Amino acid sequence: MEIKVCSNISLDLSKSYLNEQFQNSKLNTIVRVNGVGVFDDNGRILPLISQYLSYFAKHEKISDKSANTYGKNLTYFLQYIRNRSDYSSDESDDVFITVPSYVIQEYLTCLSCEQNISSSTVRNRDATIRAFIDFLCSSTESRIPLRQDNPYERGYLSKAPKRTPIVACNLDDLFILITSTLSERERVLLQFLYDSGLRRSELPRVSLEHIQNTVNFNSQTFISDDSDKPISPDYAPLEVLGSKGRGNELKPRWSLISSATIHRIQKYHASPLYKKHARKYSTPSETPAFLNAEGTPYTPSAINKLLKRLSSRAIKKGLITREISPHKLRHGNAYAILQSNDLGIDYLDRLVILQKNLGHNHLNTTQMYTSIPHDIYNSMCNENGELLTRAEKMRRLTEKTQLRISIKDIK
Repeated sequence: MEIKVCSNISLDLSKSYLNEQFQNSKLNTIVRVNGVGVFDDNGRILPLISQYLSYFAKHEKISDKSANTYGKNLTYFLQYIRNRSDYSSDESDDVFITVPSYVIQEYLTCLSCEQNISSSTVRNRDATIRAFIDFLCSSTESRIPLRQDNPYERGYLSKAPKRTPIVACNLDDLFILITSTLSERERVLLQFLYDSGLRRSELPRVSLEHIQNTVNFNSQTFISDDSDKPISPDYAPLEVLGSKGRGNELKPRWSLISSATIHRIQKYHASPLYKKHARKYSTPSETPAFLNAEGTPYTPSAINKLLKRLSSRAIKKGLITREISPHKLRHGNAYAILQSNDLGIDYLDRLVILQKNLGHNHLNTTQMYTSIPHDIYNSMCNENGELLTRAEKMRRLTEKTQLRISIKDIK
């Protein structure tokens, strides 16, 4: 199975095979192509699945990445159907027009019981099949419904996914990760990921200009009603170009960054090594806020490799027992916000701040963090058992782990 997602791709029709077969075909123009093509193992297009994904991609209801995921989920089910004795001769995707509910249920049971796939993944595939069949049962763009009965009239066919505890990176884990590298460039990156709650796919879009705007805000002084003494804010807003927008559009939001992390980034940007690599870029808006050892922007896969390398190093020394992924840093940020009593009046205030900080559309998504494991709770407290604010945690972390960057450093 193969999935091709085209987003405004240029296609030269003059090179079409039809021009050789038909002299007057008039296929001599260049067109812009948008759509999704899903092909089976024999290279034949699957028209119904392709039409479905192309329609939603065209109307920007799904991103290219989502189109690829949905296509895979549907082809997984199609492969299962073709392996059944009662469907083995069917080579098209027309089977979706007639497939009964019991076949879908048997497939979902097979995923859970025989392939040991997690309940959340089973529900994800069930949701994909449901959305596709809903599409076939509807009249779209003057097309009559291709299917009359809907196996999903009463809801999902799979069991509700199990709610598993969130595995987060706590402050002790973060300290171990940071001290597992002697590169201040990598250390400041880890602290920023934890303190900002950014997804790994969002970090490459953070520019020097974004950081400068945050620094400018943090340099302002504020006066309270009952005192003339200036107040230095413990946090400042950072603009984030989010990865979960509709279609392929970015979804801007604001994240709160602690002052300690901002000052650490400033020192990193003031280093000769960063300035050397930053000269390659014309403006602050084009200059990445974080650069790798070669002076190029980090990629999501490079961030994964960094966390994997440092985790493996710490595991070998017996300092941690499990690998820490970039998303576990995001989970750690969530717990830090919820337990920071300087953010908002009460717990509900902090939950709303967290929702905006992480870029969740619905508060229900954010509420998965309301159950806090005991080990994470302990890492939030000082030596007297009192809860530390997020700003104070980042200040202490910076003091204990910050290194000087030399122009001779290769990392």
